[in-house]
Amino acid sequence: MSAESSPRARLVELLWQLKQNYDRGDGGGLRFIHFNTLLNDSEYRAEVIEQALTSDDPRIRELARTLKTANRQGVLLGRQPTAGVAGAPPAPAPTRRAGGPVWLIVLAVLLVTAGALLYRPLVVMVAGEQVVSGVLDGDTTWGADRTWILDGIVYVEGGTLTLEPGTRVEGRPGAALVVTRGARLHAAGRADAPILFTSNQPEGTRQPGDWGGLVLLGAAPVNQPDAHIEGVPDNDPRGAFGGRDAGGSCGVLEYARIEFAGFEVYANNELNGLTLGGCGSGTIVRHVQVHRALDDGIELFGGTADLRHVLITGAGDDSLDWDWGWRGRVQFLIAQQYSSVGDNGFEADNNGDRHDAEPRSEPVMYNVSLISPRSHSQHHRAMTLREGTGGHFHNMVISGFSGETLDIQDASTVANLNAGRLTFQGVVVHGVGARGMSWFERETGDGDDDGGLDEEGFFRDLPGLRFGEDPMYTRNATDLVRPDYTPARNSPLKDGAVAPPQGEFWDEGALYLGAVRPGAARTWVDGWTDFPLN
Repeated sequence: MSAESSPRARLVELLWQLKQNYDRGDGGGLRFIHFNTLLNDSEYRAEVIEQALTSDDPRIRELARTLKTANRQGVLLGRQPTAGVAGAPPAPAPTRRAGGPVWLIVLAVLLVTAGALLYRPLVVMVAGEQVVSGVLDGDTTWGADRTWILDGIVYVEGGTLTLEPGTRVEGRPGAALVVTRGARLHAAGRADAPILFTSNQPEGTRQPGDWGGLVLLGAAPVNQPDAHIEGVPDNDPRGAFGGRDAGGSCGVLEYARIEFAGFEVYANNELNGLTLGGCGSGTIVRHVQVHRALDDGIELFGGTADLRHVLITGAGDDSLDWDWGWRGRVQFLIAQQYSSVGDNGFEADNNGDRHDAEPRSEPVMYNVSLISPRSHSQHHRAMTLREGTGGHFHNMVISGFSGETLDIQDASTVANLNAGRLTFQGVVVHGVGARGMSWFERETGDGDDDGGLDEEGFFRDLPGLRFGEDPMYTRNATDLVRPDYTPARNSPLKDGAVAPPQGEFWDEGALYLGAVRPGAARTWVDGWTDFPLN
């Protein structure tokens, strides 16, 4: 390697280290670094180095001092004329000094020559695995011919990331995949070739929270000003979401499983198995399983995204959580709580700071099954509705929770009952409470958080709500390894359904309660779902 090219290769490595430190959130208030611009724009590079000198992080300051010394006259890695253009000097032939580090030559060629890594992450291909870190900007495809390993938070900042059917994506500790506002994910698996997002830990040792999960961000309306997604540093603009495009799309997620995801970034700030922030109604989320997430299975922050044929199993907190004005549609959803972990089947909010904020959370749901064993260690509540949420719940079955069926909190949520923004039709409740008969929480004195609402009296008087009828699940409905969610053919769930709305999204023939047709020989969860314990 020549005396000139060797320092350049070393400086490429130092610039990459500087960017990685900022991607990990260590850069204080400095903006996100675009690596290709850092390599090719001397003014941008000098500005970044100057700001890095004032960072609170000693690693970043040391890198900046080294880079400033080397960045003489702003010519470090400046863009060279393209070979073959009239007037361009011929490129010197590289030479190799005995004992020189060959990997630095390879790294320099990959990063500099012909824009080989233009707006792409650093990747390493080893024995059928490809490690991905950094930023994706532009249309990219991940195939099923290798395992894609996420190292750190990988941001999709532009274009579309396409995952072919059967693709396997594994997350290392601290990793996550974040599709930012303006980018899209196209992950359309098949029943015989689902897409898998899982832990990079060896099978048999995997645990909830091994990696961060999947985050999709869009530009649909939310009721929180300057909305910023949990799990991404507050000073990072890539966490922003929301806008005016109610019909917009975050992409496609179909026939996909997400396993062992979710971690606490810091107190009360967690990533979930699947997080949707401001995703519009053009987003397709169908035939998706979220299994053993450390926090919530799925959380939606505003937007109008719809869910169909969704299975959530073993969530460490709530199975389905929504906030900030989510107004999507749901049909065919199963939430199975495990006996040793979890909180609510549904935890629903509008806005914690402004309960009456608009647009108000008001999803419309048909054919939902909330299933839980009567745990001796966990207080599992089927539904907690609070902070002004609305919602319309039809053709549901709630079975086996150790806590209560329903807890309505806050005066603004109670007001939605009277205003018709919170409704229930075609609901069967069975086996709820420690002895299977505690339908609702009884609140008195300081524990009254709903303005004195008599929940039991109110709901017992509603037409279409039935209490104590056994849905006649098989004994395997709460099994951890081979659950069977199909009610018997003569189950009472086959009667009393409300006809779903007309429209392309809805299955109008689903005239039964719950997410699975009673007596069905084959169901929509067969063939593509899985229930590994670790």
